[in-house]
Amino acid sequence: MAPIFTADFNSFKSINATKAWSLFFTASQADTFLGENPMIGRYLTIGLLSVVIAGAVEVALFAA
Repeated sequence: MAPIFTADFNSFKSINATKAWSLFFTASQADTFLGENPMIGRYLTIGLLSVVIAGAVEVALFAA
């Protein structure tokens, strides 16, 4: 499989969250690992944000 980040990659194309998560999970080897559905990327982003917010709330409530 050819790497995604080649010399012609940096042409300022916008990618959706699903492609970004695919690149993250595959160490920049495949941009379609999670498919083409943009909702998958949104769910992963919302899930990560929820975990961060829940952790911050837990620290704020139980730090005392």
